[in-house]
Amino acid sequence: MALQSEEKLEVGYSSLQPKTRKWVLLMLRLLAFFATAAATVVMGLNKETKTLVVATVGSTPIKASLTAKFQHTPAFVFFVIANGLASIHNLVMIMGDLFGQKLDYKGLRLAMIAILDMMTVALVSGGVSAAAFMAELGKNGNSHARWNKICDKFETFCDHGGGALIASFAGLILTLIISVMSIIKLLIKPKPDSTIVVP
Repeated sequence: MALQSEEKLEVGYSSLQPKTRKWVLLMLRLLAFFATAAATVVMGLNKETKTLVVATVGSTPIKASLTAKFQHTPAFVFFVIANGLASIHNLVMIMGDLFGQKLDYKGLRLAMIAILDMMTVALVSGGVSAAAFMAELGKNGNSHARWNKICDKFETFCDHGGGALIASFAGLILTLIISVMSIIKLLIKPKPDSTIVVP
């Protein structure tokens, strides 16, 4: 009988699972790249010019053209820089995963990837938090400080900024998942000779 023979079937389980994990990590990095790049481009191109009545002398309105740009707010500038750096980081990590297997020096590659991923999470988190605070201030104002809201006058600017925030929050969540996976990959190294023996 075939069951009583001494031949055993060896299945290399450890060689299959890391490949699946590698492609999942690559897809998450690709999605995070697109999310942070979209946030960078949308906020970086966010600009709206409107002609508004700023005063009235007698019955004559005095009009001025006002422009809302992301450069006018340091929080939005930081948001663009943080998301741009996160995009570059994810792109470099994708290239490193695809082509940089030979660049490992004494196992430090996985540790450096985990550290850089954590730094990227902190950077994107700071940028999106600062931008979300300024967006809330622009939408609702602050009556205690007598800061008026601007989103009732610059609707397109605020809508584009809101879209960039949504994309950046999606990128932050994906980058956080990638960071956790990088740490797990660092802590759990696959054993090359671990095989499942099926009688």
